[in-house]
Amino acid sequence: MTRRVAIVIAAVVASAMFGGCGYPGEPLPPALNRPVRVVDLNAVQQGSKILVHFTIPKVTTEGMPIPGTPEIEVRIGEAPPGPFNTAAWEKSSERIPASVITVNNQVALATVDASKMTGKTEAIFVRVLGPHGRNVGWSNPQQVTVVPPLPTPEGLTAGDAPDAVRLEWHAAAAQFRVYRRSGDAGEWKQIGIADKPFYLDATIDYGKTYEYTVQSIEKSGDKYAESEASKSFSFKPEDKYPPAVPTGLTAVAGSRNVELTWERNTEKDLAAYRVYRDGKKIADGLTAPSYSDKDVKPGTKYSYQVSSVDGAGNESVLSAPMEASIP
Repeated sequence: MTRRVAIVIAAVVASAMFGGCGYPGEPLPPALNRPVRVVDLNAVQQGSKILVHFTIPKVTTEGMPIPGTPEIEVRIGEAPPGPFNTAAWEKSSERIPASVITVNNQVALATVDASKMTGKTEAIFVRVLGPHGRNVGWSNPQQVTVVPPLPTPEGLTAGDAPDAVRLEWHAAAAQFRVYRRSGDAGEWKQIGIADKPFYLDATIDYGKTYEYTVQSIEKSGDKYAESEASKSFSFKPEDKYPPAVPTGLTAVAGSRNVELTWERNTEKDLAAYRVYRDGKKIADGLTAPSYSDKDVKPGTKYSYQVSSVDGAGNESVLSAPMEASIP
């Protein structure tokens, strides 16, 4: 046998032994394809329902995409007193029908009728099943203590207030959440909590249209029960309110001028100041709280007043008069 033929035979034998990869190794176990655990389960009572939502995992414990369409199992059952026993709860719990579960962009929402659960504390878990029902177990737990449905706020209205929108509604509840969005689109955002059925939204911009809605809320266990959201109310605030009257006006007379100063206003929509002498306007559009009146005559006494003006042209009342005499 020639040397070249011997080398070729050795290479063929090595390929057969080691699968052609060049390295020996143990065969890999088959993938279990178990979806990773749900960790963001949340549940809240809203009206006579319990809303359950969570994110459906995309990958398995091996870090691979879940094959096929995973099965979602959501269960609810009364939490027994004392230490929680998951196995006992699982036997007595009920599976939420798939017909009440909706999925949008990996986020699942289940709506459970809680009208017969008042006074009970319900425990909720979810798990996602891979092929052949394989799974890694239940999600993070959620418990909801069900209370009588809270009243939905009614008669929501909005009106102008100084640099704000005043909201009012009717409902007998301990507290309320206030939500707002710009126009009639976009995402609702909570802007505050009210202890009485009214709220001042001081985070507005004039010229924009806002839409509002309100919910009743009540502490229940370590969560808050919610009412259904009120009917929304759309409102475009108008600036009808003048800024505050300038204060602290001083007038210091010189030989040929009178120097005026006053306290700066704090309104966010302040546009300018106006100066009046003996009841007649002598300066407008001032952005600084000061003015030098050089159109004066010796031996003459003058009376000065100042007003503030906002971006909508609303003018404040004139300040208290301040006199100055030219020597």
